[in-house]
Amino acid sequence: MRIWIDILTPKQAFFFNVISGWLKERGHEIFSTTRSGYGGFEASSLVNYDIVSVGKHGLTPYEKLIESSRRIELLADIVVKKNFDLSISFSSPECARVSYGLGVPHIMFSDSPHAVHASKLTVPLSSLLFTPWLIPKKVWVKYGISQEKIVQYKCIDAAFWIRNWMYKDIRRELNLSNKATIVIRMHEEHASYLLGKDKINVLDVIKNIVKEYYDKANIVVLARYPNQFSYLRQELDNKIILPNFVDGPSLLKYSDMFIGFGGTMTHEAVLLGVPSISLFPGKATLIELFLIRKGLVIRPKGPGKVNKIIRHFLYNVKSRSQFKEKVKLLWSTMEDPKEKIISKIELFREKV
Repeated sequence: MRIWIDILTPKQAFFFNVISGWLKERGHEIFSTTRSGYGGFEASSLVNYDIVSVGKHGLTPYEKLIESSRRIELLADIVVKKNFDLSISFSSPECARVSYGLGVPHIMFSDSPHAVHASKLTVPLSSLLFTPWLIPKKVWVKYGISQEKIVQYKCIDAAFWIRNWMYKDIRRELNLSNKATIVIRMHEEHASYLLGKDKINVLDVIKNIVKEYYDKANIVVLARYPNQFSYLRQELDNKIILPNFVDGPSLLKYSDMFIGFGGTMTHEAVLLGVPSISLFPGKATLIELFLIRKGLVIRPKGPGKVNKIIRHFLYNVKSRSQFKEKVKLLWSTMEDPKEKIISKIELFREKV
C-alpha cells in the first residue's frame, strides 16, 4: 500500500519512525510529512527518518486556525498527486480532514484523550484508533468513534522507540562532569489543551533547584521553544546547560533525576529507570496516573517539595535500587505491539 504518515511533534517523529520501519519491512511505500516550528523535523533528522516539512505550527488560537487551514490546502495538493491508499497520524487535524475530504481511510494513534481540541477534530474522522490499554475505550467513544474501531495495545508509547534506541554517551558532547545529572524539561506553553490553565511559576522552581544543586550536580534544562531558551539564558547562570534540541533518550539514560513539566520525556525517563517528578500544569493524564500508582512518577503537592524528593533519590541507594526493580516489572508486563498493529493496518489492503 501507499501510506501517508503525518507527524506533528518530536514524540511522533520517534514513534512513527518505528512504525514506518515495520511497514517498510512488509513492502509498503511510506511518505511522511511534518510541519515547521515544533521540532518534528529536527527530531526526524536525529533518527534519520525521511520526512517532508509542509506548513507550520501556530502558537495562538488564531494562528493555529489559520496555519491549519493553510496546511490543509498544501497537504490536499500532495495527497491528490500521490494517490495514497491509507493515512496515519497521531491525532493530526490536517491529516484527518484531508483524508476524509479525499476519501482516504485515516488510522489514528493517541494516548492523549486530554488533548480535547485535537481529539474532537480527528477521532470522528478515523477508521481505526490505536491506543494504550490504560485508556478505557469509553473515553474515546465520547469523541464519536465506535468501540469496534478501537484497538488497545499493552505498551506505553515511549517504549516503541526506547526499546531499540541507538544510545550514545551525550555527556561528552555536553561537557558534563562526573557528578550526578538532573534533567529538567520545560512546559508546553502553546498546546491547545493547556491554554487558559493555571501554571506554576516554572522559573522559580528551576531557580530553587539550581540554588540547591548548582555545586552538587550537572543541571540540564531543555527548552521547547526559542523564547524559552532566550529567557532561561538571561535568568540563569551561563554554566547551566540549556540546549535547544538534543538526543533526549541518550541524555536521560545517563541521568540520575528527571523533572518534567510535560508528558513524553517523563515516560521516557521512567522506562530508562530514572526517578521522575511530574509538574505537568494540567490534571494528571491517564498514563501519568498509572505511573504514579506504580510508584514510578512522583507528583508533589507543591513545587516546594521538589528539592526534598531530589535529595531522597540522589542520596538514597536503596530507593534508587527499588525504583529500578519497579521499572523492570513494568517492562515485563508490556507487550511488543508490532504484530497486532501491522496486522490491523494491513486489513485495509483488502479494501484498496
